Amino acid sequence: MNSLSGILRANPGLIVGLALCAGLPIVLGLVALIMRSAGASLRPVVFMAVLMLPLAWVFLLGHLVEAREPGDAAEPTVTVTVRDGRFAEREKIFGAEIGDAYVRDAKAVFPEFFAEAEVAELGIVGTGETVVAAQFPTAEATQRASKLLWQTFQITNTSGDETHGWRGYRRKNSDYIELLCSGRHLFLWTAPTKDAAASRRAASFAALGLTEKAGKNATPLFPALQPLGTLFQPTAMKAAGVLLMVALYSLWFFKGAAWASSVPAVPGVAPLATADVAARLESINTLDVPFRIERGARPGEFFATWRYADAKWVDHAHAHGLRRTFRIGLALDESAHVVRATDYTAAYDWSAGGDGARIAWQAALGIVFFQTEQRRVFGLQLDEHGRFKPELSYSYKFNLQEMKSPLIDAVTRAGWTWRPVVWQGPVWLRWLTE
Repeated sequence: MNSLSGILRANPGLIVGLALCAGLPIVLGLVALIMRSAGASLRPVVFMAVLMLPLAWVFLLGHLVEAREPGDAAEPTVTVTVRDGRFAEREKIFGAEIGDAYVRDAKAVFPEFFAEAEVAELGIVGTGETVVAAQFPTAEATQRASKLLWQTFQITNTSGDETHGWRGYRRKNSDYIELLCSGRHLFLWTAPTKDAAASRRAASFAALGLTEKAGKNATPLFPALQPLGTLFQPTAMKAAGVLLMVALYSLWFFKGAAWASSVPAVPGVAPLATADVAARLESINTLDVPFRIERGARPGEFFATWRYADAKWVDHAHAHGLRRTFRIGLALDESAHVVRATDYTAAYDWSAGGDGARIAWQAALGIVFFQTEQRRVFGLQLDEHGRFKPELSYSYKFNLQEMKSPLIDAVTRAGWTWRPVVWQGPVWLRWLTE
């Protein structure tokens, strides 16, 4: 019976899958506690759970199907003879065309990499190809040398793994490099092209009788799950599965988001006319709230806007500025007695100084379930005319519940339903967005 640690080492994908399936509920639980303490609905947590947990389960199930018994993968063995401080069969390692005159002591050429090696030699071919072979006292020393070599050469476009070796382009001169560590031995092949490096490696493998490391053992860890893997083996089934998941997730993203944030009308209240609902919304401007209600260009359209941060200040020879805006677009539908709400957010930051200027602007629309933000900046404050103010700090605080609660209360007490939507789509798409 294999130990759990051995199974996980042989199947690292299981570690990721288990971490996702265990970690997501914990994170969602913590978010639920925060939202509950703020008095917010837990429907958004349910929405996120339905959106994220199935993906984690599918990921874990896929790796359970692919999981294999550990411990049976064949390790390559390299048998090379060292005589008088050099490799005895150089033609097998470096190639028959590389004579002794073209072999150098790699420890003298690259002491930073091969100082620990018992023997290390470099073979040079006139076509710009090289072969390096080294034998170290321990496998750990081999790994240390290979990592240092790989980092120093600044390899790009890398591919491969610890089992089959690594490959990529050297940044400085664009040579292609193949590297393999096998126990106490390190092999390095370089050439001007990818194909030439692969051919040089294959020649060394054939001459030494070295075979690639075997892949995972064919014995499945969970035989009962193998029919599922067989079912999705054809490309058509994989494509169909992906399309089905995309369709289901798209449907839940729009309809689930609307469900998670909708608030029904107060029971027993007869729906008021559109003009009365509009009057109730506009009456919020008379309350002590940090936002304003304004009519839009279209009938039944309103916007609630909270510009909750707008500051300019100077510190350390730099001028800074920020602006934060949260806007809710409201569309009144008298036929359905529904107010459809879409959230718009915008953030603008800038700074300027002796080392240049920076501007960052972000905007988004959709449905925001929960948001709180608080910040304080320090520096000599500037007013809207660029004049200094006798203040050394600026702070702002934003709580989305403070903005939405009066709006939701005005709508639902009028006998209407508050229904957030990702965007104010056309009538024929409302089956998807609501």
